[in-house]
Amino acid sequence: MSETTNHPWTGTYVAEALGVAIHSDSASAVAVEDLVGLALRRNPKRAHLLVSRVLAKHVPTEPALVIAAGELLGAFTAREVFGLTSDAGTTHPLPAATLTAAADALTSVLKQPTGQRHEAISTLTELVAPLHTVVPDAVVIGYAETATGLGRLVANSLGAYYIHSTRHATPGVVPVAGFEEGHSHATSHAMVPTDPRWLDGSGPVILVDDELSTGSTVINTIRELHALVPHPVYVVAALIDLRSSADRARFDALATELGCRIAVAALGTGWIELGTDILGRAAALIEDLPEPKPAVDVAGRVSILEIASSFISPVRSDRFGNASAPLSATVEAIAGHLSGQLDEAGCQSPFVVLGCEENMSLPLAVAQALDRLRPDDDVRFSTTTRSPIVPLDRDSYAIASAVTFSSHDQTNDGPGPRFAYNLNGSGQRPGTIVAFPEPGTERTELLHSSVPDLPPLAVALRAVTNDAVVVLLCVDSPTAAAHSQLEDVS
Repeated sequence: MSETTNHPWTGTYVAEALGVAIHSDSASAVAVEDLVGLALRRNPKRAHLLVSRVLAKHVPTEPALVIAAGELLGAFTAREVFGLTSDAGTTHPLPAATLTAAADALTSVLKQPTGQRHEAISTLTELVAPLHTVVPDAVVIGYAETATGLGRLVANSLGAYYIHSTRHATPGVVPVAGFEEGHSHATSHAMVPTDPRWLDGSGPVILVDDELSTGSTVINTIRELHALVPHPVYVVAALIDLRSSADRARFDALATELGCRIAVAALGTGWIELGTDILGRAAALIEDLPEPKPAVDVAGRVSILEIASSFISPVRSDRFGNASAPLSATVEAIAGHLSGQLDEAGCQSPFVVLGCEENMSLPLAVAQALDRLRPDDDVRFSTTTRSPIVPLDRDSYAIASAVTFSSHDQTNDGPGPRFAYNLNGSGQRPGTIVAFPEPGTERTELLHSSVPDLPPLAVALRAVTNDAVVVLLCVDSPTAAAHSQLEDVS
């Protein structure tokens, strides 16, 4: 199995305890074992979780690495689109050698310990930047909640319209499609574009997820979308593709049935072997694990930073569909204002910028801008999630710690617990956590719990950091917010 320098693979514990084995195809651009670790789910449908090392959903990660990996996947996707839509003999705009060089650079980054790979990430970024390839009339769709940010990165690399599915309540916007994700903790997705012609073009439809296990969710999606507006080409983009031969054949059969072409682009390809009675054995293993120790450090400060619409443009969510990402000027304005306020309040590194659930792409962009503004500080990016995962603080396991809090978003399934992982553990404690709830979130929703016996987000974060700063942005809707000030609410 893959190991970084002086560190075991973060899937070793689960692999040995439950008989899970991950294999990479010989043609895989990046070894699957380099891209993921393993953890235990609290989910009766699936025992294990593949924990990405480049997605920043469960592992705080250098923002430049997250962006480079996502845009590299976009380049692999462009190559698949070109192969399906161009005439035979046409020279490909992305030669295989350029993709291989970038993939090798990503592997080099993943082999190095976090915190010691700045130069390797810079090299990767330089190799990926020229790979942006505009794909005319493409529609890119990301899956909530895990791939909302990844989908935006793929869309950015293709210069394409982007929309992601959602589990949020969207009063006044009627869903045009919906589908189920069988193994997820929360299964129902809805599509809520505000442009009625969002799918009317003849360009390729690109579906983006963090992993392909069986491909059933994608098959459901393609059927649903093809019933709305048939398209000749669908490309599925995922960081890893672990489908079996039988599941790959299902894609071929669907393409024949619908009279379209379907291809898959992935950074890592291979297969996974699961031990016998894995669900029962996992449940027994979880039952025998010791309870995680609560944080014992002194609770930190909580601050709310509200940025008014007079300072930045209101933010429109990608769940409604957008032709482009937020302007770089908006991102840089948020990061610059935030950096100044962090200095004024005496907040210290290391910094973790924390997106909230589906709100991944803008906080990631801000994290990268903040990293550039503060080259002497350690800046990472991660995101909260609704997926319950078992924490276990050991080098051979992917999830060292968990923070549990009450939801603050308005979702179709109502209030519930939410989680943030790997913010602390192994003696680590971030100096400052900067959380980005959905634009338009009210401060009262972050300071008062929606679930009995669970703290709200702001209160939960102060237990694992010296400073928890919550950034409230104005939203592109009639309910725009606020004034720009950093107010101590500890």
